[in-house]
Formats: sequence, structure tokens, C-alpha cells
Amino acid sequence: MTGTLIKRQCEESNHPYSCPVCDIRVKNVYYIYHENNREHKILRCGNCGFMFARPLFLQRLEDRKLDHEYDAELLNSASLRKIHEKLIIGKEIKYVKKILGKGAFSLLDIGCGTGWTTNMWAISGFDATGLEPSELRAGLASERYKIRVLTDYFENLDISETFDVVILRHMVEHFADPYKMMAKARSLLRPQGTAVIVVPNINCIGRYLFGAKWTWGIPYHCNFFNPKTLSHLLERAGFEIIRSYQTPSPLSYPESLLRFFPCSRQLTAKIYNRLNIFSLLPSVPLVILGYLMRLSENITVIARADRSLRNDI
Repeated sequence: MTGTLIKRQCEESNHPYSCPVCDIRVKNVYYIYHENNREHKILRCGNCGFMFARPLFLQRLEDRKLDHEYDAELLNSASLRKIHEKLIIGKEIKYVKKILGKGAFSLLDIGCGTGWTTNMWAISGFDATGLEPSELRAGLASERYKIRVLTDYFENLDISETFDVVILRHMVEHFADPYKMMAKARSLLRPQGTAVIVVPNINCIGRYLFGAKWTWGIPYHCNFFNPKTLSHLLERAGFEIIRSYQTPSPLSYPESLLRFFPCSRQLTAKIYNRLNIFSLLPSVPLVILGYLMRLSENITVIARADRSLRNDI
């Protein structure tokens, strides 16, 4: 985040926007983001509580592509990866296998990055395909993990193939039209197919404590979900929620803490590439407190296509 985010509650009178989750007209502004003499508003829907940015921080689809490697595999920390594989990805695989039962199943990982987590599903027996717009990341996924990767934006994807499992890990917060994209994801599922959706939780303890100094993910993130609004979006897009839970993560705290100091941008740049399990230890008490209060940093939803609505897409 290179601009300045400030909290300012007011009403948007000139250009009311429709809520991407419930389609109600929204005028309530909660935060304003300034960068390069441009102003972007983060609005909050008075009906469902969803928060979203307008105008979009990044207007062009090509500008939203993440085309670097350093943060694609948990900062290349072997310790962090092992913890994540055991406590986060392993848990997802266990739940999905329980839902699907025994058999051979196909999987599409939308926004697969370098293929690290996609490969975990492949190792667990899934016929995994990745989708990644970055040619750099897609190439690494193919080379390192021998994964079949489609190089395209999900917004532009046009295939007739369907899958038993569709994964959107930290993708929905990037979409200009999250409802349309989730309806599209549902159309890629076979009958009884299962989706795994993971997004940041804007109602986490970190955002409540740090406010505008929290790591919002701007300019790449334009949608800010809590458990209720994510479930509402998925149900409107034709999904049946099977399981919803929160998962803790300390990764956003170092950058948020540094914003309280002068020259925070320079400090962030220097320290970010040196993050490891030891540098994250000071954040652990807040992560534990958030977990106990059900205010963790990420939301995971496991859902399946509602067959009664399949013909409506």
C-alpha cells in the first residue's frame, strides 16, 4: 500500500454503487484512500455489511497480475510451509475427501501461483490443473511440480471442461465482480462438485486494533469480506455452504506494526524479504487472541454447487 488510507465515515451522494454481494445501492463511505491525487472510497453496505472499493484501485485487468515469486510460497520459509501444509492445506484436503468419498477426482486451482499448494492436492491423489495469469509463476509450477497449468486470467477463461473440485485461494478479494466470478466458478463444477474458497477476514482482530494501518492488501484487494458476507455471496452465486471456519495467520502483522514508525515504507521493503518464523513470533499472542475470539485473519469456506440452481447460470 503506497498511498494513504484514512477512516472517514460519510455519504457518497454523487455516485451510489451497487453492493457486489446483495445488489443494494450503497452510499455509506467508511474509508478513503489517497494516492497520486486520486481518491478511492471503501464503502460499506448498510444491508449486508460488505465492504468494497470504488472506483477500483486497478482499473486494468493486466495491472492486477502478481508477477513475482518471492511471496508465492510463504516467503520461501521451509518452517512456515510445513506449518501451513499441516494445519491449513491438510485440513482442507481432509474435509474435501470426506465430502467426495473414494474415487479419482479432478481439480482446478484458480490462481495457483507457483503450484506449491496445488501440488499438495496432486500428491493426495487429485488430478490437479492450475490456472495462473503470470507466465513466470505458471512456468515455475510446471517445472517444479509438473503440474498442468492454463495460463490465463479467470475472467477470460473459456473452457468446456468441468471439475470435481475448484479452489479459489485468496482470489475472490481481487475480482472486480465477485458475484459474476463465483457464478462462473460454480459453472465449472460437476454435479456434487466441491469448492474451497479462502479470503482474508476484514473482521479480524488485527483490523480492529490497527484500523487504517492494517494490511488491507491495497491496491490488489478491492473486496473485504467477513464470514457473513462471504457466505451470502456464495449462496447468491448458487453454492450450498458445507463448512465455514476461520484460520489464523501472522503474516500481516509485521507490515501493520511498521506503519506506526517514520519511514515505514523503507522499513517494510527491507524487512519483508527477511520474514521467517522467528520474526513472526511477536505476532503470535495477537494471532492466538484472535483465534480464541473467532476473529482470525482468514476465512475458509467449503461449499458445493446447489443442483437446484444449476440451470439458472
